[in-house]
Amino acid sequence: MIDMEDQESAIILVVEDSPINQRVLYDLLGKSGFIVHIANNGREALALIKRRLPDLILLDIVMPEMDGLALCHLLRGQKATRDIPVIFISALDNTADKLSGFAAGGVDYITKPFHPAEVLARIGTHLKICRLQRQLAEKNSQLELEKQKSEALLLNVLPVHIAAELMEKGICIPHNFTSVAVCFIDIVQFTTAASTLAPEVLIGELNDLFTAFDLFTEANNCERMKTIGDAYLFVSGMPEPEPSGKHVRDAAMAALAMVEYIRERNRTGLNWQVRIGLHCGPVVGAIVGTKKYLYDIFGDTVNVAARLQTLSEPMRVNVSSGVYDQLRDEFTFSPSHSVEMKGKGMQSTYFLEGRLQPPSSAAL
Repeated sequence: MIDMEDQESAIILVVEDSPINQRVLYDLLGKSGFIVHIANNGREALALIKRRLPDLILLDIVMPEMDGLALCHLLRGQKATRDIPVIFISALDNTADKLSGFAAGGVDYITKPFHPAEVLARIGTHLKICRLQRQLAEKNSQLELEKQKSEALLLNVLPVHIAAELMEKGICIPHNFTSVAVCFIDIVQFTTAASTLAPEVLIGELNDLFTAFDLFTEANNCERMKTIGDAYLFVSGMPEPEPSGKHVRDAAMAALAMVEYIRERNRTGLNWQVRIGLHCGPVVGAIVGTKKYLYDIFGDTVNVAARLQTLSEPMRVNVSSGVYDQLRDEFTFSPSHSVEMKGKGMQSTYFLEGRLQPPSSAAL
């Protein structure tokens, strides 16, 4: 019994040089609800296939001009036709002929004289298989699309190397990083602005600022870790360590670029100011949570960077003595100032002013 879903509007191409067999197959398939096309040989079949792809082909082997085996080989070599099921229907009945048919790409083999019920049963079986294969391919395509969406989402919320490890292994173990530049940025008086600005304006401003910050971090080989309200945290030097303190230099360049961006932006828009703290040292990186993934960094280095930001002045980058020691030959700094830092006692800190300009050729 042929499934109505499989035979509905299914096109069967009969490639057969015997007029009697053509008429028998045409009447049999037509009465069963199929659309039937007839070709006398392989070349006529190709012309019909170019005009409209059939759902299944009944193919004789011995025919003039182009035989069935040659046609089947040709169809299997073309992307548009390689998945069309081909059932050989031939008077050749020895095992070698059947094996040749299967080797050419046929899915089944019927021997003449054929029984009408057998022909219909085999057609129905292979049409059903094709339908199920198409449904499986569609589901696989949907699964692949969902997989790509999930991976893209992970890449948006997690650092690239962490997302890759999570996708590959299903877990992410904590990592120790011996030297990482950690930079905290906080918008001055954001809470006050939040009470006076319309919500859509406030969020629009925050989105513009953080989008620009993302560009500066990426341009300077840094990576945003997270935002908390109006606070922005980025790092440099993880997962791969940078030689010769390059990660500290990159973080300093990103921080200075952000301050300069806000100065320029304030000329034509709302006036914002930021406080920035920059420190370097060891951190531990790990994913926190099991349902909502959040990759975070921990350690004294993170705490010091946060306190440097709190102790900074508006539109200035406050750095630790460790950062100063690594960058003093390339950047300019304010004189050191001693501050009381919670949990650390008196500490020498510096304001990062800018990068040293190389001497001009005229001066040389």
